[in-house]
Amino acid sequence: MKRILLALCFLTLITSCESNPEKEKATELLKVKIGSELPFNEVKIAKIENGTGVIVDGSWCYWIDENDKIYCVNGTSITIYNVNNPECENAPIKAMFSDIEKIAK
Repeated sequence: MKRILLALCFLTLITSCESNPEKEKATELLKVKIGSELPFNEVKIAKIENGTGVIVDGSWCYWIDENDKIYCVNGTSITIYNVNNPECENAPIKAMFSDIEKIAK
C-alpha cells in the first residue's frame, strides 16, 4: 500500500511539473480559431516582443499579443488560418519564424 501511494505521489508530481498554463492557453486560443485544420501534435511557445510566439507542429507560426489577438508570422500559418477566418494579419513584430523557433519550448 505504501509503495502504491508513493508511486501515485510521484506520478502526480511528474505530471504537474509538465503542465504549462501559457502553452495550454495559447493552444486553446488557436484551436478555437483554427479548428481541426491542424493536428496540434507538438506546440512550442516563446515569450517574445510583449507577446507569445507559438509554433504548431514545426511549421505554423503565430504570435499572440497580450490581449489574446492572434497574428500570423509565416505564410503557412496564413494559409491554415484563412480556411475558417477572415484574413490573418501579419504579426507586428520584428521576430521571424527562425527567431521564435530558436527559443521556443
